[in-house]
Amino acid sequence: MGNPIVSVIVATYRREKRLRMALKSLEKQLCNAFEVIVVDDNDDVKWNEKIQAIVESFEKRSTLQIRLLINHPNLGSAEARNCGIKAAKGKYVTFLDDDDVYLPCKISNQYNEMKKKGADYCISNLSLFNEKGKLLEVRTRPYLLSQEADNLLVCHLKYHMTATDTMMFKRDYLLEIGMFEPIDVGDEYYLMMKAINGGGKFAYLNRSDVKALVHTKEAGLSNGQGKIDGENALYAFKKDFFPMLDVSGQRYVKMRHHAVLAFAYFRMGNIYMFIIENLKSFFNSPIKFVKLILHLK
Repeated sequence: MGNPIVSVIVATYRREKRLRMALKSLEKQLCNAFEVIVVDDNDDVKWNEKIQAIVESFEKRSTLQIRLLINHPNLGSAEARNCGIKAAKGKYVTFLDDDDVYLPCKISNQYNEMKKKGADYCISNLSLFNEKGKLLEVRTRPYLLSQEADNLLVCHLKYHMTATDTMMFKRDYLLEIGMFEPIDVGDEYYLMMKAINGGGKFAYLNRSDVKALVHTKEAGLSNGQGKIDGENALYAFKKDFFPMLDVSGQRYVKMRHHAVLAFAYFRMGNIYMFIIENLKSFFNSPIKFVKLILHLK
């Protein structure tokens, strides 16, 4: 194949069946000028053997160009992706979480959009599914009316231009802005903030070629106290940018923050804090709170 144009980084931890599904979706890509870098972050010999067996099975049965990196010790998802970025040979880099899948045109559509726009980084839409395969939401970006840096920053503060699977970067630009922060809650949010502040050219692909799994039963860093701590740290970070927002925008950010905390407490079974955070969310922006709740339903 020669040098790949795109590197797809798949960081994996304690998932076997889902990793197979993720890699299978890469087999079906219409673009063939890409490499796959699987970063095994399990730090466990038995799991290392499982991941190696999966990678070898795909190498034997398909034309996927796969490289396997093994982390010792475990580094966490953000640093695991950074390992993949450093090892990537492609001019462009994108990401696939080990529990998500790409539709067949994902890589080619996003790469073509970046080439057409001369972009340094790009995001697309996202389809969210539960464990039973039911579509929960298609996350679009109707707020992206202008792609000027100031507007991008305001949009990101309010609405979160995130979802790692939907991102594609020029590899050189990722290295220039410092890659992912070494944290595991909100790392993609901080990366997008660095991309905007770095002055790179942005592109938005208004379509969804990614199916992401929403874990409704599985515990992890995105749930429980880890989620609460990460959200509080993120909110403290956002407050430094409040002068860029009008009063309505500030209230929206506060409303969203307390709504996220309410949901996290609900999943923990802490009904008292769930009620408290919902009340804080409502009183910061009653109309937008109701719209948010109706949207989630």
